[in-house]
Amino acid sequence: MIKFFRKIRQKTLTENKFGKYLTYAIGEIILVVIGILIALSINNWNENRKSENQLNTIYNEVEQNLKSDLSNIDDVIKRYEQLELRLEKFITEGYSNIPLDSINVTNYLDFTTIPMDINSFIAFDIQDKGIGLLKTYNDFNTSGNKDLTNEIIQFYNIDESLNLVLDKLKEESFNNIKYIEQFSWYSHHMTMKYNPKTIAFFAKSKIFKNKVVTYRLIAIENFLPLLRYYKESATTLLEKIETAN
Repeated sequence: MIKFFRKIRQKTLTENKFGKYLTYAIGEIILVVIGILIALSINNWNENRKSENQLNTIYNEVEQNLKSDLSNIDDVIKRYEQLELRLEKFITEGYSNIPLDSINVTNYLDFTTIPMDINSFIAFDIQDKGIGLLKTYNDFNTSGNKDLTNEIIQFYNIDESLNLVLDKLKEESFNNIKYIEQFSWYSHHMTMKYNPKTIAFFAKSKIFKNKVVTYRLIAIENFLPLLRYYKESATTLLEKIETAN
């Protein structure tokens, strides 16, 4: 009987030791899991912070690009507005009303302003380093101001329209040069030298007047409004970025 109770006691002690060991082991596992979760949490926090810093750097680049564009665009707009006045005067009054014998070597350059205008263009190149970085940034879901990011991307869609119209303006300018290449006075005109034949052509040619109308349509009716819209929208976007930072 005594041996029987000893066996029971030993079994109980063994079971108690096993229970304590199991409890300890479970506790150790829980501690390890908690440690892993804490490490993952810290790692995620560090990654999110890194991502936030990266996005803020991109925002700063976009901000600087916008400031650069806004510092340049006023001059471009002003030059197109001055061009608009010259083209409008030619279309409504026409150089045909100017007495040809009043044009000479001295005032020739004043007369040939319009012909030279439609042979060239005034470019406006958007600074796009920031939007380029933003488009390659691939962590929108975990950090950053999503609304601001989307607004920046949407804003820069105007770049496509500006480039499309500017390319058309370049093409029209080139075509105008190609057109006058056929005339004997071409070299005099392109080097801005006086030639009576050049005067007569620009004053009387209906084809040239039509070319002025087409050029005005592209430059003044299409490109200039886009420049004004870009300035207005860029100013608003810049204010939002400055506020966010």
